[in-house]
Amino acid sequence: MTLKVATSDVSTCSVEEVVTTFMNGSPCLGIDPFDRAFLYGDGFFTSILVRDGTPLLWNHHLDRLTQGVRRLTLNAEMAWVETEVMQKARILINGILKVIISRGIGARGYLAPDQASTIYIQLFPESGALTSHEKQPIKSGLLQGHLGQTIPQLAGLKTLNRLEQVILRRELANCGWVEALVCDAQGQIVEGVYSNCFFRIEGQWMTPPISLSGIQGVMRAELIARMEERKFPLRIESLHRDSLFKIEALFFCNALTGMVPVSHLQDRLLDFEAVKSLSNLLF
Repeated sequence: MTLKVATSDVSTCSVEEVVTTFMNGSPCLGIDPFDRAFLYGDGFFTSILVRDGTPLLWNHHLDRLTQGVRRLTLNAEMAWVETEVMQKARILINGILKVIISRGIGARGYLAPDQASTIYIQLFPESGALTSHEKQPIKSGLLQGHLGQTIPQLAGLKTLNRLEQVILRRELANCGWVEALVCDAQGQIVEGVYSNCFFRIEGQWMTPPISLSGIQGVMRAELIARMEERKFPLRIESLHRDSLFKIEALFFCNALTGMVPVSHLQDRLLDFEAVKSLSNLLF
């Protein structure tokens, strides 16, 4: 299936793209209305930045896919998925490759059928709005909406149930920020609307734990791994919204945007040069 769709980048500039969708390796001619991804959000996904036919951060994406299949008890052959991703990335060359793993077609009701999963791959060609590690600093703040807690089996997974992010994204648009911090119900900062976050307090870099809320981002995993390799001090620690004023430097990150420094948080100037220095050290 090839569609022309309007999409928005992190700067909210709409561009028209041609999106090609494959289902189980073949061109997708339509979505079955009894696909459990459509009925119940029964599945998960990952979005991969492709450069010169190579899926970037692939090891982390593969880990996400493997974890999702295992924890949701889906029936998907990961070796086949990896082969498909590599083949489709060579077709795409540059852009975004999205993998959606659905439990598949099922009858009405929550009880999951014991059958092979349905694998969707979408190709979004390069639009000129995609990302690099060199990002201009953005203004940000803290949203009023918050994330709820999830059950341990789903913690950190990028499931197809994204209604929290849909609601938060609308609030973000109304605030006029590119990205913003989001707390859980207890007021602990968790992440951004579509990114993870790292911040510096009293010279110490920190990132919130992803335990009962939030998504285990692949760029977050890559940055933590690089810091560990270089023995760079990082604390995985919670921060309450009442301590927002303590943040000296802040950046958001995901697999598509890389590291995005924040220049102002709630109109307070931050040390965004510290983010650039950290990026140069790690990359």
